[in-house]
Amino acid sequence: MNMIPIFALMLAPNPPIPISDLQMRDIGCVAVIGIVAHEQRSGAEAMASYADVREGGKRWAGIVGERVMEESGQPREVVAFAIKQAVEAEQAKVIEMNDDAKSKDYVRNRFNECQSVMHRQLAATDASIPAAAVDNSASMLAAEPDWQTDEPDKIALYRTQLGEDLGNPHRIRYCKTLVDISYKEISGREGADSRDAKAFGRLAQAFAFKAQGLPAAETPKPISADELQAELEKEPSSEEKMARCLRLGESLALAMPPE
Repeated sequence: MNMIPIFALMLAPNPPIPISDLQMRDIGCVAVIGIVAHEQRSGAEAMASYADVREGGKRWAGIVGERVMEESGQPREVVAFAIKQAVEAEQAKVIEMNDDAKSKDYVRNRFNECQSVMHRQLAATDASIPAAAVDNSASMLAAEPDWQTDEPDKIALYRTQLGEDLGNPHRIRYCKTLVDISYKEISGREGADSRDAKAFGRLAQAFAFKAQGLPAAETPKPISADELQAELEKEPSSEEKMARCLRLGESLALAMPPE
């Protein structure tokens, strides 16, 4: 009988380890987002009230799959099979409920939970991408992050937003709060030494440094219901808000004095 020599096993790089509970949590959420995205592509009316996750979900599934393979050493086939099982498990839960109202509540709650995880991990991935300071013009002297796009119109928009945000104390305070909350949640869930926690910790430090020099916050001005509704309608999605704050934070981090 042929046997693999023990020294060959000892020399094998990164032997696979079982997929962890945290990784299975993410795989389960990839399944949930994938199910909703599939229904949205099919034009299902039941998904009309859900946020569009077709593009973001596809990107996130790839990120989670690659991360699980890298961290666990498991081959692509094993991770793909785990996602397939998670999809089947989610569908089975809904079928077993045999109650339309309960199943709708379950799907909605799972979607909200997993969408939050997806948004934070996508934002953390964007924040962890190395960026270089670029001085493009005399009117835009801020350190520019990697815009993550080659489209001139988007780059122009991002530059305009960055110029506005750097001079807007309200935006800086808002983004500081958003990044601080994200950092605490990620570090509490994954540990302060995780890649995502370190990425958000870097941005949180940059916002804290910038906030020290801001003038005292003004008392909010009264606003009518119509004015409030008009402002809310102009607000982008939560993912767009986070992306804008990350671009601002990356610029502030690049401008931080060396320690």
